[in-house]
This record gives sequence, structure tokens and C-alpha cells, in this order.
Amino acid sequence: MAESSEYNDRRLHQRSPISSGVIAVLITSSPEIIGTVSDISLGGAKITYHDPKNRDVDYSKLKVDLISDDRFVEAIPCSNAWDRSVETEDFLAADDLRQCGIQFVGLNPNQLFLLRGFINRCATPKHAQPSPDVSFVSNQ
Repeated sequence: MAESSEYNDRRLHQRSPISSGVIAVLITSSPEIIGTVSDISLGGAKITYHDPKNRDVDYSKLKVDLISDDRFVEAIPCSNAWDRSVETEDFLAADDLRQCGIQFVGLNPNQLFLLRGFINRCATPKHAQPSPDVSFVSNQ
């Protein structure tokens, strides 16, 4: 029997729920989008945002700034993976609430390092990724 192709999880990195408020500013060629991040990984993030104008968002050359209370990373290149209206009983009155998934693309080693530190700082404690062990060699 063939497997349903309606949903095929393509994630390469474990998703981490966010323990504290993280703001995302999606920088596009149209007006920027400001929203909250609900989960994040080294592969991307899920962002909830308010779109009162139902404007068309230009997702070409997309970058994101991620901001927490005491930490931020900026100009992370990304692409849009999906975008849809939020339709839950809690948000029936807010028909302009949307969620999108962004995928981080083309990160250089410095951006990857900064993003990993940001995720470790903002993820819930049980989902934080362990730091790689660095062996210390003594000359003594």
C-alpha cells in the first residue's frame, strides 16, 4: 500500500520549542513582517504574525533577524517553506493571524555558530543542544 504523501517531514534538525519570547523580523523587499517564534532548529523556524492587510509578501531575497531579551542574530538568509492562516478555536476572531515556516539557507560558518548559540540560549532546557566537547591538551 502506498504511503500518503500529504505530509512528508523533511527536517534534518531537531525542532526546539522556545522557552521565552523570541521576536522575528522578516526582512523582504516589501514591508517587513514582525512576529513571534514558537519553535526553531538549525534548519528553520515557525513564526506567527499579524497580517491585517492580507498583503502579498515578496519572499525573494528573504532574511530574518531573531531577537530575544539578551541576545540576537541578524540578517540570517532564509526562504519561505510555507505560509497559512491560523485556524484554531482560540483565534477564530483574529482572521488575520498567520503562521509561516522559514528555512535557513546558505549560512556561512559564523552565522551557523551564532544561530546555534542563539538556539541553545532560547530553547526550552530539555531541548537545548549540547555544546560540542572541546578537548583541552595540556603541555604539562
